[in-house]
Amino acid sequence: MWTWDQSAGELRRAGKVVSRGYSGNGRGKNNPSMQAARGVGPIPRGRWKVGKPYASGNTGPFTMPLYADDGKLDDVHQPTGRSAFRIHGDSIANPGTASHGCIILPRAIRDLIWSSGDRDLEVVE
Repeated sequence: MWTWDQSAGELRRAGKVVSRGYSGNGRGKNNPSMQAARGVGPIPRGRWKVGKPYASGNTGPFTMPLYADDGKLDDVHQPTGRSAFRIHGDSIANPGTASHGCIILPRAIRDLIWSSGDRDLEVVE
């Protein structure tokens, strides 16, 4: 299982840091206390399933959808009502500003996640 640490902005596997990134923007960037703030806070705590990568016109190549595993496996995180979470790359024009809650990681790390075959992600504080 992969683990995303909201406050540290770290992706871990088997307890080891694999990469650093961010989730959320402005005051909400890597700020767990704002996880319920739509479009600002980081991806909410809980379990998620990683979906098949696709090329997005908005978020770029190798974007991976995340499905909340919270009793109803879908695009909506039931406790907060937030949706449309992805793992994708950063903004080229304005680095550090690409997330409205999505997890931002380099392409090589997204490749690693997908090629691992491990589709489980737990978001922790």
